[in-house]
Amino acid sequence: MRIRPSTAHELAALHALHLEAFGEAEGPIVADLVGALFSDTSAEPRLSLIVEEEGCILGHVLFSALQLDEGAPPLSILAPLAIASNRQRRGLGTRLVQQGLSMLATSGTAAVFVLGDPRYYQRLGFASGHAVTPPFPLPYPEAWMDQHLQPGTL
Repeated sequence: MRIRPSTAHELAALHALHLEAFGEAEGPIVADLVGALFSDTSAEPRLSLIVEEEGCILGHVLFSALQLDEGAPPLSILAPLAIASNRQRRGLGTRLVQQGLSMLATSGTAAVFVLGDPRYYQRLGFASGHAVTPPFPLPYPEAWMDQHLQPGTL
């Protein structure tokens, strides 16, 4: 099993993975989001990582650039993260996110934001209660979290 950057020719496989992982209700929306973020130049630079085994993609995480204000330090947003349903709850998502956070920290990214389940993302070092407001009103504001990769830069 290895983690590596995805390639452009794997977009169809990533689309299929997100469809399967998120199911009928959310799958099409999340899979389409992946395609949209890959074609959106404002999301650059992106970090797209997969975990694979024997040539089979088991998981994917996408980090996209986040623009707050002119002159703000480099920021990213984590969305989406998908693990094949038959491989969930085995630590693959955690490994993907940790690898991505490490790579982003090395590249100088100041912080990463995520909108997700606090029970999961808090275990990975994300926290709510920061000063950055979400892009739209949320019924669960505690789901809008960040993790500082370069302390003191925001």
